[in-house]
Amino acid sequence: MLKIEYEIKLNEQGRPCIELSEDYENKAEDKFFAIELARYFLQGTHSRMTPEIYDQNTIETMDIAIRLLGQIGDEMAEIQYGNMKVMGELALLTDKIYHLEVSSIEEKDNLPLEDYFAYDNKLYKRQEGLRVYVLYPIENWDKEKAGLYELRDGITNEHWVKL
Repeated sequence: MLKIEYEIKLNEQGRPCIELSEDYENKAEDKFFAIELARYFLQGTHSRMTPEIYDQNTIETMDIAIRLLGQIGDEMAEIQYGNMKVMGELALLTDKIYHLEVSSIEEKDNLPLEDYFAYDNKLYKRQEGLRVYVLYPIENWDKEKAGLYELRDGITNEHWVKL
């Protein structure tokens, strides 16, 4: 899970402002989060606007801002998708013990066949070489099912091989 650590402090004019931690790294996914959050906030505000409280120009300007943020967010989402896809492909190329963890055989078997899926800020696709570690909680421990699985010679559930 991604995390942004910040504090709310007062600026020189005494206005509350966001202050990022000193070790903050400038990341594209944080900017994407900020744009999406601003758009959601504006959409919520815009949906509650009425001509009795706001003039028509304000309502139209807010709509323009929402559409602009939507377009910027869509572009950023496309870039983020590409980055996540590359990171998933890179993870498959490196000699990792496993690529993702799931809590049951059913969860492993329900990984999408056709589409990419997100895990640990990466996009994976069911493909040969994908390794999944199946965990089982202590109360449901199943020694026969828990462990490491890899897709070999195909991508359907019968191609999972326990390592």
